[in-house]
Amino acid sequence: MADNYTRLSDTLSAKEGKAYITINGQNRELFEISKLSAQIDLIVQSRRMLGHRMTQHKVVGAEGTGSMTMYFMNSEMLNQAIQYLKTGNYKGLKLQIKNEDPQSTVGKQEVVLSNVILNSIPAAILDDQSDDPITFDTDFTFDDIENLESFQLPENYR
Repeated sequence: MADNYTRLSDTLSAKEGKAYITINGQNRELFEISKLSAQIDLIVQSRRMLGHRMTQHKVVGAEGTGSMTMYFMNSEMLNQAIQYLKTGNYKGLKLQIKNEDPQSTVGKQEVVLSNVILNSIPAAILDDQSDDPITFDTDFTFDDIENLESFQLPENYR
């Protein structure tokens, strides 16, 4: 059992992986992504019941939330927002995210987030004090998640 410990080589580098986006039925690599995180926030009800002195908890729902940083180099999301302003119809996005580090023995995890809605979409950005690439941050919500593939136990734990 001396081999049962977390090996650094099995941890995943945040730079390894890819993301894909589907807008209006068209799929492509999300090449402008710099950083992305998504999570499921559980909605928990708390209540003290008769005859029990401890507060009890029950999961009663969930909300998908996330945030991302993107390079300002694509107008697809802006065009989708403008289309919403003109027609009142916003279709949302689909994001597929894959975490996979070839050095790790845990394999990959791949999820699909559905009906992704970005909270803010930049229309224009200028900054005379920066030589860095233009990026923007946005939070988002999603309504559903599908797990296409899950991580395995590290090789030394199998």
